Formats: sequence, C-alpha cells, structure tokens
Amino acid sequence: MTLYRGCASDRAVFHVTDLKIVGIATADADAAVTTFRKNFGFPIARSTENGAARTRSTFLAVGSAEIEMTAPTEGGSPLSSFLAERGAGLHQLVLEVDDLDAALAELKGKGIEVATKSGTDSRPAVVLSPTQTHGVRITLVGR
Repeated sequence: MTLYRGCASDRAVFHVTDLKIVGIATADADAAVTTFRKNFGFPIARSTENGAARTRSTFLAVGSAEIEMTAPTEGGSPLSSFLAERGAGLHQLVLEVDDLDAALAELKGKGIEVATKSGTDSRPAVVLSPTQTHGVRITLVGR
C-alpha cells in the first residue's frame, strides 16, 4: 500500500508496510480498556507512562497491531487540550514504513508539514500535520 496515490509519476518511493497502532484518546483509560476487553476480549499487551507528555497508555493486542488507550495524567497536558477540543476518540494512527528516511524526504518534498520525534519505543518517528491529512494524526515509524 502506498501512502500517496496519484498518476504513475507521482507514486511514493516508500511504502506503508503495516498498521502498528490505533491510538484512542480518553479521559479514563481504565474504563476504556475495561470496555474494549469486555466487548472484544483483547488482551493487554503492555502499559507505559510518558512523563514529558503527561500521559498513561495501555496497549491492547489485535493481531500484529495494537489499540493504544491514552489518558492524561494531569490537567494542562497536550492530551487534555485535545480531549477538551475534540472529545474522546481516535487520536492517531501509527503506520510502519519500509524506509523512514525516504518517507521523511518525500513528504517534505511534497510540501507536507512533518516533524520528527521519538516514538513510544524511543525509536525515531515522523509525525504528519493533521491539517494535511483530513484531521487525522498520522505517525510513521520504520521497521
């Protein structure tokens, strides 16, 4: 699957190889995890805390992907602002690409706003501006 589809000369050099994480923002991660486990039987894969972002996440295993339930650990965090503005629900998609450096260069070359950051596993990640992805926060990670 390519991230960008157009005419043959516009095809992306990099390819999306896997859906890694569907991130869900919620004010109450414990309640969200309980609901998803009760309704779908997803096992808990892991839990993390991000002190810098002031969030706590629980990851539910779904095949080779995960659903990440993320809640702020204190008011005033960026996720608190997100929840106040948009409410609970889809927060981000994390997609694996075959070549992260190529993806970064290609997207920048197309004029897409991107930023680099450290992902949840401390590996490099590229974040696309949601203003250019129809409001969906997309993060790309390498293999």
